[in-house]
Amino acid sequence: MTMTNQEIEQAEHNLRNSDADLQEEAVEVPLGKCPFSGASVASKPSKEALPYQFIPLRMGGNGGTHKPSEGSKALIEHEVSLEDLKGMTSKFYENAFQDYTLDKLIRSHSDPHGDRFAKWIHQKLSGSNVWDKDRRSRDLTPRQVAGGRMAVVHDRSSAHAAAWYSPKRPAREVGRHFNLDECRVWMRLHFWAMRESGMVEQSPSFADYYIRLIGHFVSVYERTAPMFARESFRWSADPQNTEQYIKNGRKMTDVLGIRFSAAVGSLPVEESEDDDWPYYPANPQ
Repeated sequence: MTMTNQEIEQAEHNLRNSDADLQEEAVEVPLGKCPFSGASVASKPSKEALPYQFIPLRMGGNGGTHKPSEGSKALIEHEVSLEDLKGMTSKFYENAFQDYTLDKLIRSHSDPHGDRFAKWIHQKLSGSNVWDKDRRSRDLTPRQVAGGRMAVVHDRSSAHAAAWYSPKRPAREVGRHFNLDECRVWMRLHFWAMRESGMVEQSPSFADYYIRLIGHFVSVYERTAPMFARESFRWSADPQNTEQYIKNGRKMTDVLGIRFSAAVGSLPVEESEDDDWPYYPANPQ
């Protein structure tokens, strides 16, 4: 029997133990027992733009984990369906597969990355168990990554540990955790996909909530990354930014290699010194 490489297994273990949300995700929701009843997977919300309302992130648990709320559940039930989420995440991976930075972290394009990511978002907001159900059906055959190591990807922790050891990374970067610039590239492309999919216009409330959700979750990979989430969203609002990015060979030259000490100076003071965001009202636009 092929065993998961101990080095990757330890990296996965350390990452999961560093974050309460990742620890909670390791405990699956029992099939047929959704803690937030009424969370619809097949809902068909209106495509007309809906009025904006601020929905706070609901935090709970010993480590301050994100919890679905009546407000976030309503977003899924009435404004954004699982199909809409899949449209957004599929667009993200279409761009990520071509990106100079992110594609190095993705071992295979054939895995259903977008489908899995959409189900994770759906479960986080609605309290459904669609992501847990997907995890139960995954192929757990170990896959070879860098240096002949083997990795089994079965959840968010193991997926990111495998990305650190992607066989497409340069040898000097294998095993290195994500830097601030990589997190900023990821957020920019993801929020660009949200714009491209029409979700910003369809549900301003979801867009605002989702930017703050990512601001919360990205901190496990780089603690300084959350304050750049709003800038990452604004970046894709200007077509000149995305056009220049493509001309540069899909390489974000204005971000890559820029350390926090230099990057923070480009942010508005109200964002760089905002210790309350993403948990209290703020306008990302």
